[in-house]
Amino acid sequence: MAVFVDFVNARPATPVEVKFIKQFVYVDEPHPKVLAKRLLTKKQFQCLDKLLTKESNWNVLSKNPKSSAVGIGQLLNATRKNLGMEPKKKDGTAQLVATLSYIHRRHVNPCNAWAFFSKHNYY
Repeated sequence: MAVFVDFVNARPATPVEVKFIKQFVYVDEPHPKVLAKRLLTKKQFQCLDKLLTKESNWNVLSKNPKSSAVGIGQLLNATRKNLGMEPKKKDGTAQLVATLSYIHRRHVNPCNAWAFFSKHNYY
């Protein structure tokens, strides 16, 4: 089922559409891993899971003592700012969005990012 927006004949979403949207992308997920699993294909999620388990073990409070890298994606301050994310924001959903944006810009998808990480120990 796809959700399309018709700006010309805009109307409020029906209760069924709202329920579908909330089931597909519920922004108040208790953990970013749950949201990632819903947003990605099984293969892409498996690659992202390997990557983020190595980087931070999916810990939103994870910090690298040798750099400004923090959060689940271990993004540097400059990278987070470039992606429009507030520095050191502890919101797992925001960190996931920033991480996926970074991966898309640099590696296109999580499996490419994981392959790069496997060779270089960073992504």
